[in-house]
Amino acid sequence: MKKGYWTGQVFEIKDEKKWSNYLTKYTQIEKNHLENKTGNFLPVASGQPKAKIQGSNLMFAAVVEFNNLQDAIDCYKSEEYQSALSELGENPEETVVRNLSIFEG
Repeated sequence: MKKGYWTGQVFEIKDEKKWSNYLTKYTQIEKNHLENKTGNFLPVASGQPKAKIQGSNLMFAAVVEFNNLQDAIDCYKSEEYQSALSELGENPEETVVRNLSIFEG
C-alpha cells in the first residue's frame, strides 16, 4: 500500500505568539502519531541555513509520512489538528506564510 504524506514549508512567521500556540498543539498530535506508529515526522530544514525556493526564503520544512493517504487526510481533518489550526487566527496568513501539501506516494 502506498504511503500518505504531508509536506510543509514555513517562509515567514508574522505572529510568534499565535505560531507558538499552534506548535504546542501540533507537537501533541505529532507525539500521539509517533506513539501509535501512524505517522513519522521528519524535519528536513529546521535549524539549517536558509534555503531558497522560487525566490523565497525558507525558514524550515518538514515531511510527515503516514501509513496511507487516508490517514494523512484524516489527521488534517481531525478535531485535534483543526484546533491547532484555529490557533493561527481567522486569517492564518496574518500569522504565518507557509505551504502544506497532502499527497500519496
